[in-house]
Amino acid sequence: MTNTLTKLLQQEKNVREGADLWQKTPGPLQLTGLTGSVKAGFLCALQETVQAAQPLVILTVNRESIRAQRRELAHFYPDLAMRELYPASLIHGQVDTRNEQVMAERAAALEMIVRKEPGIIFATAEAAIQKLPQPESLVRENLKLAVGQEIEQSLVVEKLVKAGYERTEQVDTLGQVAVRGDILDVFPINGKDSVRIEWFDNTIDAMKRFDLDTQRSIGTISQVGIMPLAVPNQEISASLFQYLSADQLAVLDEPVAFFEECKKSWGDNREFADQLLDQETMIQQAGETHLLTVSDLGHPYFPQAPRIHVQVRAMAPYNKNTDLLQKDLKGWLDQGIHPLIMMGTRDKAAGLAESLKGAGLPMAFAGQFQGVPETGGQVFAGSLTNGFYFWDEKWLLLTESDIFGAQKKRRLTKTKGKGPALNYFSDIKAGDYVVHDVQGIGRYMGVETIEVNGVHRDYLQLQYAGGDKLHVPVEQVGLLHKYVGNEGTPPKLSNMGRKDWQKATRKAQKAITILATELLRLYAQRKITPGHAFAPDTHWQKEFEDSFPFEETPDQLKAIAEIKADMEKPVPMERLLCGDVGYGKTEVAIRAAFKAVMDGKQVAVLAPTTVLAQQHLLTFTQRMGSFGVRVEMLSRFRTPKQQREIMERVAEGKIDVLIGTHRILNPDVEFHDLGLLIIDEEQRFGVAQKEKIKQRSAGIDVLTLSATPIPRTLHLALVKGRDMSIIESPPEDRLPVETYVAEYDDGMVREALEREIRRGGRIYYVHNRIEGLSRIAAHLRELVPGITIGLAHGRMTEDELEDVMLGFYQGDFDVLLSTTIIENGLDVPLANTIIIDGAENFGLSQLYQMRGRVGRSSRLAYAYFLYKKDRVLSEVAQKRLQAIRDFTELGAGFKIAMRDLEIRGAGNLLGAEQHGQITGVGFDLYCRLLEKTINTLQNGGNPDEPVPPDPVIEMKLDAYIPDDYIDNPRYKLELYHRLGDMKYEDRNDLMDEIIDRFGTPPTQVENLWRVAALRDVCRKLRIISVAVRPGEIRLAFDPHSKANPDVLQALIREYVPRATLKMGPQPQFVLKTKGMEEQPLSWLEKNLPRML
Repeated sequence: MTNTLTKLLQQEKNVREGADLWQKTPGPLQLTGLTGSVKAGFLCALQETVQAAQPLVILTVNRESIRAQRRELAHFYPDLAMRELYPASLIHGQVDTRNEQVMAERAAALEMIVRKEPGIIFATAEAAIQKLPQPESLVRENLKLAVGQEIEQSLVVEKLVKAGYERTEQVDTLGQVAVRGDILDVFPINGKDSVRIEWFDNTIDAMKRFDLDTQRSIGTISQVGIMPLAVPNQEISASLFQYLSADQLAVLDEPVAFFEECKKSWGDNREFADQLLDQETMIQQAGETHLLTVSDLGHPYFPQAPRIHVQVRAMAPYNKNTDLLQKDLKGWLDQGIHPLIMMGTRDKAAGLAESLKGAGLPMAFAGQFQGVPETGGQVFAGSLTNGFYFWDEKWLLLTESDIFGAQKKRRLTKTKGKGPALNYFSDIKAGDYVVHDVQGIGRYMGVETIEVNGVHRDYLQLQYAGGDKLHVPVEQVGLLHKYVGNEGTPPKLSNMGRKDWQKATRKAQKAITILATELLRLYAQRKITPGHAFAPDTHWQKEFEDSFPFEETPDQLKAIAEIKADMEKPVPMERLLCGDVGYGKTEVAIRAAFKAVMDGKQVAVLAPTTVLAQQHLLTFTQRMGSFGVRVEMLSRFRTPKQQREIMERVAEGKIDVLIGTHRILNPDVEFHDLGLLIIDEEQRFGVAQKEKIKQRSAGIDVLTLSATPIPRTLHLALVKGRDMSIIESPPEDRLPVETYVAEYDDGMVREALEREIRRGGRIYYVHNRIEGLSRIAAHLRELVPGITIGLAHGRMTEDELEDVMLGFYQGDFDVLLSTTIIENGLDVPLANTIIIDGAENFGLSQLYQMRGRVGRSSRLAYAYFLYKKDRVLSEVAQKRLQAIRDFTELGAGFKIAMRDLEIRGAGNLLGAEQHGQITGVGFDLYCRLLEKTINTLQNGGNPDEPVPPDPVIEMKLDAYIPDDYIDNPRYKLELYHRLGDMKYEDRNDLMDEIIDRFGTPPTQVENLWRVAALRDVCRKLRIISVAVRPGEIRLAFDPHSKANPDVLQALIREYVPRATLKMGPQPQFVLKTKGMEEQPLSWLEKNLPRML
């Protein structure tokens, strides 16, 4: 939709002249005099005036330029899709994984051009010089499917696999396809959503979009176009200019800078010359295109092109001088010029309009721009950076930035949707160790269908010590859980029928009861411990938060609100803030710190390393300095004399925020009035340091920041041991790191180093052994002569380490070759490549944290996880690298922590005294026992009291999942789990999901679902068993049954003389069914819920 300001610009003389000339000129056309916000407005007005074919294509220098232009264009086209044609990855050697998100954005951009869809496409110089698939090959290979179309499912699968799609069991990300019977799931590389296609015979019967997290359908569609992931190399020979049509508005922004960047990219990628357009061809093709070149001062390219110089000037900044502003406004109004002022929000616009009216200036408020008023001026809300004035017009535009300085930058990224609650563990697979609540630790061997007395049932087959086998009915699947214990140490299989397992569980329960009692005591103590109730926000708080140069993400705002609410309560806060590396946790913590300082309290910020403390000092000082907040750091970087002076000032209350390592926990550091402790990366502290933290934090508010919480921290947060906030929204314009998992290859390493150095960046190179660093440094110098390298490792002194880290930050050398010490380091925006050598030797959280060192700017970053050539990886190493492959998307830290818990095993999660209990019964059962014990104790119960057994339902009925309905063991087991846990009130939702994901179920599955619903009713009623036998239905009740006695009596009266109630230790309801028309299962479905 064209906005009002665009329509106003369409009337401008220069726009009309430009439109007329563009329509008459078949080749390039030059526009000069355009910069900043007016450039975006002029292009949008021109696009609308000439009604050019969609999309608008803009070629510009780099991603920084794209980011600035996107922000301006979003004002004129707020609802228009904007895509970027990312450069393709140019890399030597074989890699195990690539970044699907980058590939998807690239594919979607090309599709938008080919299909002439409304939108804006950006391409940098680096992307524009790369050869592309021929447009006709993209059209030809684009698989179009529609409801009602006759096409064999197998043919569709064949085409997708040939086009580069990965066939998987379940679609979890872009570029995957999965088949289940007559249902095909696919996530097109060019699509916004994953698509589910259902066949009836050889005809497409239905199409739906579905959610990747829940796997549930979320809406129907009638057709889909699926672009290929890959096309034959011989067809990658076109240029971007060949995609543009003669009636399309294509813009070349600042040609001089653009072609300079092209030259640089040609040099950077000369070894891939066959995949790039040469300079002569590119300039020639650009000159033959209906191209609009836009620049401020002109350029030497396309000298024959007609030229228009736009008569416009930018507005001078006022630097908050409102007296000068009022004087200028009065002068313009006296000349008959209508001033238009654009403020960042409606509230700001209304406030300024009121203020100007009070000064006697006729400036009317409007929520959004209404057009030039007949008299006076107008103040409205909008998001342009700077204003402008066309010489021949009777209006001018000022922005908030022009008047008050830089305003918050609008975020253009979309918040990632939240998935469902995370499960602790992945699906159990054949061969995994499992824990059976009654029989103990066994090995899961798979699902087996067994016929007994003419009835088919599925059983889970377990193997125990001595080769003993146990067949577990699928309705008892809730008794089974994956065993997670010590990493790399297989557990001892239990002996069936012996008392060893009962002993182990009793021992674990005893230890758990002691632990749970202590946890609850601490938790309760914290809830009743008087804390400081911070006052509501002051106007200083609002002004401080408004000074943040970016617009907060929704997740940040939510976290800030939760933390402030906690701080304003009269009990001490204990909150975990979990967010990916670089996702804005520090800004949230800074706001909490500022709130504490405004209430007269001191703040301690605890960092795991001196280098990170130094980073926090810079950040906190930069944000808080202008507000008079006194920030200082206490670390080994300070001399003894400086340390003494700092401690004196802290004790006197002359320092508001003290940042440091565990040094600030020492008894000699006495605070005048400490109110808030902020702990960064808690998992980096040792046991002794954590004990000090506990002592220091008594009675004060505690905020813990973590990108990948240690499993204990994470688990206790999940079971409500403390409150947790999660930030999943990426910062503005952040790209996922281009991640490669591959065997070590000299060519790949050389290319990665040279590419980063050529683009003026820096590289982290990580190796896990100090002894190997010198050898690797020598080898890297052989690979890339002239490269400069700094070494960092744990045996260096703090001073040596600081010198190296700061030297790298300042650009004294190209490569920082180090051990994992860089896991928590300074932010180095120019460091955008990391190479991890021997990636199989690192922990998952370490790998993830180290990858977070790069990608901190808007430049595309690269991470190489290299494992030793020809080395057979251990199962744990394979799982780690697989997880990194799985979680390349932004915001994956929380998922990484969950997977890390699974891979690392229980370890020493809850202290040495609990370690043996975890190993003995497995982490899953341990956690469930802990959670159950906490709940029981909270409700005043006895944790040693036996849990009533699950109801036994006995009826002659085929109730299982046949292979011809679901043949995938993973899905089968998942569905048995879901049915076992199903609540009666959720039964229809689950059946809808089954139909949606797998198609109409056969009778056996429907029976299974009906029995599962009854079982939950029986649980609620505390019915011990239901037996359907020839001629009768028999219900056995627990003595403490919850069944409604009035309903039970009514049933007896209704069915007399068939129904009787037999009293005893287990009361029994018996119904004689001989001669009854109603089927027993239907009778139970109708009458058992009545007893609730």
